[in-house]
Amino acid sequence: MPKLPYSGYDGLAYEQAELARVMRSNYDDIIGFVTTPEFRRLMEEMSSLHPNDRPQFVFDVLLNDEALAERGIHRPEGMLIQRSAFGDRRPTLFVVKKFLPEEYKDVWQNVNITFDNAFIDESVGRDPATSWRPPLPADAQAAAMAKGLPLESL
Repeated sequence: MPKLPYSGYDGLAYEQAELARVMRSNYDDIIGFVTTPEFRRLMEEMSSLHPNDRPQFVFDVLLNDEALAERGIHRPEGMLIQRSAFGDRRPTLFVVKKFLPEEYKDVWQNVNITFDNAFIDESVGRDPATSWRPPLPADAQAAAMAKGLPLESL
């Protein structure tokens, strides 16, 4: 049998196409959750708030399964909603995440969809020297957003 060119997946029990299918399926699960009418209403509710008030809404509602249930939202088993932050200082409010099955974690851990606060695109640096710096702790970033502080200055 002829040797195939190196694909980056040599020695793994699966090929890139299989990993892509698994990732797509998990993304579809997240998309299915965040596009329900109930979740969309929650996002409209949050979007109606002043940007400085949104981090507290995330804490009070999105990170609280009881508060979600009061709005008819039931987070699927294996799906997480959590705060997140990135080195580029995007004003990330929260992320909906799903871990991949164990057999794929040697290559990829999870898939997620990130929800950012309102921001002017030019306010987020794109220079690799700053974009790849360590992120702020997610709670510290949320507190800074709540105070209206420019994240790039932190």
